[in-house]
Amino acid sequence: MNDKKEATKPYKRVLAWVGIVVLVGMYLLLLYEALTGSPDTYNVFIGCVAATIAVPILLWLLIWAIGALTGRHTVASLDPMTSNKKHDKYGNVVPEGEIDTVVFDIGNVLTNFAWDQFLENKGYDKEMVERMGKASVYSKDWVEFDKGDLTTEQICQRFADNDPEIGDELKSAFSDLTDVVTKRDEAIPWIQSLKAAGYRVLVLSNFSKQALEGCRDAMSFLDVVDGGILSYRDHVVKPDEAIYKLLMERYELVPEKTVFIDDTPANIKTARSLGWHGIDYRNYDQAVEELHNLGVRY
Repeated sequence: MNDKKEATKPYKRVLAWVGIVVLVGMYLLLLYEALTGSPDTYNVFIGCVAATIAVPILLWLLIWAIGALTGRHTVASLDPMTSNKKHDKYGNVVPEGEIDTVVFDIGNVLTNFAWDQFLENKGYDKEMVERMGKASVYSKDWVEFDKGDLTTEQICQRFADNDPEIGDELKSAFSDLTDVVTKRDEAIPWIQSLKAAGYRVLVLSNFSKQALEGCRDAMSFLDVVDGGILSYRDHVVKPDEAIYKLLMERYELVPEKTVFIDDTPANIKTARSLGWHGIDYRNYDQAVEELHNLGVRY
């Protein structure tokens, strides 16, 4: 690794000298006007003050424009949060440490999978909520639902078949999944901080189309991440290796440079078996601390 500082770009030196020459020239003119007692001295003084403010601003804007047009990072780039970071020649932040990609699960990591509150809001008491949970979200049918192979009517019928005595309640409750997933305020700032530090951020989640459509606000972070896989789109779910390998192939992941954050130990186990780093999510602060322990700085 070359420890020498990169030479200052020629255009930066030229612009710096232009600014210096303009300012020095104006102050020399002011000195001359003052020594000769010229009536224009005051006007020249005001011009010097204005130039002292305007010239650096104009030069800053010019450097910014050059950076924007060339795609390169400059001292004028509008990313003050990364001004102390390393950048490649194209202006992209270079992450520190070994990791370059952070992969998130969604439910109970970037959002709350609030199925119990969802049912309580529909008027069911806690005893009924637990019973309905056993017939639905805790059943193997929920996994099949996340694969994207079942319609809303089909999944509701399966839940009803799991507990026929409350079949009508199950069909009524799960025919509309609005707010079965709720927003976590830290999700988008967390993602943005990682991206600002140069990390690629992806999602890998067992997720149904119906839940996505019913929880758009909670899922707004999907507009911020760099991509990922929701299981219903590819008809494969965690912890099957196939969904991890699909993500690796699609985004050219390097296993040892990838860390996966998930709240289900079985899903982390599969990731680690493929060479990924894994963080078993328990809470935000714990996950951040473990990221830092892996050298992820942001």
